[in-house]
Amino acid sequence: MAEPAVDSKAEEQQPAAPALVFGSGTATGSAGGFAGFTGTGFSAVTSTSDGGAAAAEGEEDDGAAAEEECQAEYKPVVQLEEVETSTGEEDEEALSELKCKLYRFEAAGNEWKERGLGVVKLLQHKANKKIRLLMRQEKTLKIRANHIVMPSSKLQEHTGSDKAWVWSAVDYADGEHRVELFCIRFGSPEKAQEFKKKFEEAAESNSQIINMAAVPAAAGDGSADAADALADELGKAKVEETAAAEQPETEEKA
Repeated sequence: MAEPAVDSKAEEQQPAAPALVFGSGTATGSAGGFAGFTGTGFSAVTSTSDGGAAAAEGEEDDGAAAEEECQAEYKPVVQLEEVETSTGEEDEEALSELKCKLYRFEAAGNEWKERGLGVVKLLQHKANKKIRLLMRQEKTLKIRANHIVMPSSKLQEHTGSDKAWVWSAVDYADGEHRVELFCIRFGSPEKAQEFKKKFEEAAESNSQIINMAAVPAAAGDGSADAADALADELGKAKVEETAAAEQPETEEKA
């Protein structure tokens, strides 16, 4: 068969396909180049992501609010009841309170041993007006010295120190009457002088109550018998250690 004739003029007159130029208007979009990627498309994505974040935050807030509204109650495994404790100082008035360090002389080792660091008090009973010395160790509140201020007691300055005093007394700190030799040390000479003044005033006050002269007694003049008599009085002024100091630490943790 004969091939159809090709109209060469028609081919020449047919316009060529336009070349794609970046940024120019084409059949793929309008005159803006990337017409399909408009601002609305990006804003839609942004708004969607913002909305999702807001929703997530809302869920977290709801969860936090739900936790705050929890009214669960947990009872301890061990029930501890409140116990009223007595220090023995309720009927006394503190005439002096000074921080100090107390020592006791041990005859067996012929040396001074530290009793503890704490506050020494001169306490006057509101009823019988007798004055006693009480020293507790800090934190543990254990009694380290507890005796009536004897009219015959005299403070002596410790050798080489103007901040320490030495004296002897019939003490009841360990639960029994014992003659002890104490040394007390303060942080400054002023505090030491203040303690001495209050101590001597206490001795003078007690001398008027028990009818004894507030002067140092000579050896062998019968003052030892008077001291033994006053030791019995001291038993009435015994101070019990606080229950908090005696309780084991395991109960506190419970």
